[in-house]
Amino acid sequence: MSDDEVIRFEITDYDLDNEFNPNRNRKAKKEHQIYGVWAKDSDEEDNEDNIRQRSRKPKDFSAPIGFVAGGVQQAGKKKEANKELQPTEASTSRSKIVDSSEEEDGVHEPLTSDTAGIRRQGQGMRPPHLGGNVGAWEKHTKGIGAKLLLQMGYQPGKGLGKDLQGISAPVEATVRKGRGAIGAYGPEKAALKAKKEEERRLKEKEEQEKGTSEKTYNWKKSHKGRYFYRDAEDVIQEGKPTMHTIGSSELARVPVIDMTGKQKRVLSGYHALRAAAPRYEHEPRRQLQHFSAPQLTHNLQMVVDCCEQDIIQNARELQAAEDEIVVLERDLEECNKNILEQDEVLNKVETILQRVEKLNKPDVSLETAYEVLADLKDTFPLEYEMFGLGTIGGNIVSPLLSALLAKWDPLQSPDEPIPTFLKWKKLLTEEAYNSLLWQHFIPHVTTAAETWNPRTPEPMARVFAAWRAAAADWLLRAGAAQAVLPALLAAVRAWDPTRDTQPLHAWVLPWHDLAGDALAASAYPLIRARLAGALGAWHPADGSARPLLAAWRAAWGDQLRPLLLHHVLPKLEHCLQHAPLELVGRENTAWLWCVQWVELLGASTVAALAARTLLPRWLAALAAWLNTAPPHATVLASYTHFKKMFPEEVLKEPAVRDAFRKALDMMNRSTDIDSIEPPPPPSFSLPEPKETSKINEILATTNPLKSFSELLESRCIERGITFVPILGKSREGRPLYKIGELQCYVIRNVIMYSDDGGRSFGPIGMDRLLNMVEE
Repeated sequence: MSDDEVIRFEITDYDLDNEFNPNRNRKAKKEHQIYGVWAKDSDEEDNEDNIRQRSRKPKDFSAPIGFVAGGVQQAGKKKEANKELQPTEASTSRSKIVDSSEEEDGVHEPLTSDTAGIRRQGQGMRPPHLGGNVGAWEKHTKGIGAKLLLQMGYQPGKGLGKDLQGISAPVEATVRKGRGAIGAYGPEKAALKAKKEEERRLKEKEEQEKGTSEKTYNWKKSHKGRYFYRDAEDVIQEGKPTMHTIGSSELARVPVIDMTGKQKRVLSGYHALRAAAPRYEHEPRRQLQHFSAPQLTHNLQMVVDCCEQDIIQNARELQAAEDEIVVLERDLEECNKNILEQDEVLNKVETILQRVEKLNKPDVSLETAYEVLADLKDTFPLEYEMFGLGTIGGNIVSPLLSALLAKWDPLQSPDEPIPTFLKWKKLLTEEAYNSLLWQHFIPHVTTAAETWNPRTPEPMARVFAAWRAAAADWLLRAGAAQAVLPALLAAVRAWDPTRDTQPLHAWVLPWHDLAGDALAASAYPLIRARLAGALGAWHPADGSARPLLAAWRAAWGDQLRPLLLHHVLPKLEHCLQHAPLELVGRENTAWLWCVQWVELLGASTVAALAARTLLPRWLAALAAWLNTAPPHATVLASYTHFKKMFPEEVLKEPAVRDAFRKALDMMNRSTDIDSIEPPPPPSFSLPEPKETSKINEILATTNPLKSFSELLESRCIERGITFVPILGKSREGRPLYKIGELQCYVIRNVIMYSDDGGRSFGPIGMDRLLNMVEE
């Protein structure tokens, strides 16, 4: 085992030196800084003796003397931390390293030494740095210095001396920024002002902290419990209703456990929460050891509780009385305000009554009544509406208007009283104004209608047109129904459509806007019955019926269509069926009659009429004509001429469009076959209209059918299918025919057809063949 590994426990000179050196460097504890010599020694302080101290080097007196370089230190620059050796005590030669910044700023505590258990200050130590609180102790005294100065004649704020020639404030040292001479850094008053401002700010801060901080006590002193006495305000504040208040007596007796304090409290009910616990400075309460008087304590507590309840009850009654006083004061203000308002209303009512009494005079005129009511409406607009003067004015002015309209003739001067009514319309309510019109305007119009001729509607129409600005629409319609309608009904009953030259719509329809509903209920059905009777003897060649019926289209609407379908359309169809049909050289007059009714009947109705009567006959005649191989130009001209007779809207209908498409197909197929000398087109004119079949009409001039080929040809003509023999071609000794796009021949009453250009043939029925060609 080497010497380095041996631990030596003998006492060395270093241990003795540190043990008996009372002036060794120690770190000041917080307790020493607060209590000084009264601080207790701790085990931790004893353990610090074993900590190795910092190495100290003796001063080297043989070294040359070093001086600190002078100059001006600039403000704002950081001082260099120069460490130098300073003597710590006079009785030893040891030195310690002291920082220059610590020497200037730090507060050095005097070191003490223990000698025979007695603490004394170390000798050779510097006096402690006093800092800037010199004289601060005077604030804890009675101010004897200031009193003595006042007794010697000193006046605060003024200078010292007999003649007050001294300075008013003591000389204060001002910290200079650097080490330069006086004035090197500018005037020093700013620093003085800054210092005063800082002192003022610190003083205010101390006062605030003093007001908000809690009072602390010396730990050496024992504290006795102090009572805080409650006054009436505290009792009233605690007695106010809280959120824990419960009105039910049963719930109020439920035990309540209060866990909000330091200790658990068991209370008799929610009402006990309002009672605060005893307030002491320190808890728990002091135990009563000398004597106990529970009965006296209970009685005193009862007295206190009764007093508190009386205080609370009185406070509540006082608060209720104050609230009642406030409410009564408000009610008094409202009553005074209402009295003033009622007085003002009474004054207004008296004024209005005085002015209205002028209207009750028998000699009052219409102009005077108007001026009085207009003045009342402008002066008292609210009262005018409230008291219904607009309605009362109608009753007042009604007799005056009767006298004014006594000689009025509506047919001669329809707009004479209109300005007077419009002037009164501004003063009267709508109901009162309409009542005046019903009482005066309608009776005069009814009287004038008794002498009015309905066949000349202009005079009466001018009356209603002039009063549109003064009367409501409903009132004019009611007046027309009451005054005009009876005269119109009498004239319609006397009208004869076959003899009367004046059209009915010329003197009936002008009243449609005013009395349309009344006319639709009574006059229009009678007119339609008269027109239906007149159409019984009508012929489509007579064009006067169409404008007569067209005039009623806007007034009757859909009710006109049944009249046309029952009395006009059958006559048009009858004429179209029996009219002669020629493809070249003549126009179809019957069809032109039908075209004139497109506007009233509609394009779809006229197209259906053509599809039933005209187009099948035309297609059959065209097919028969094409079988004779007519010139293509002649056929095209006939087709174009016939198509021009159809209006554009009729051509758009599907039935008409399909018929013309079939005609084009027939014409196109006929152009593929070699033409032969065409015979003249057959005539299909019928001298006498008879109900015969379409086939008999087409074949009236032909011979009876003798073979199956002729029967097939007639069926093709009937359906409008091209049936043309192919010259120079045969099959099995039978002639070939071109039926539509197919080639056919007949052998032993069996039709053989080919759809591939004649390469192969097969049997087929007649109906199936015709259907195939049509598809």
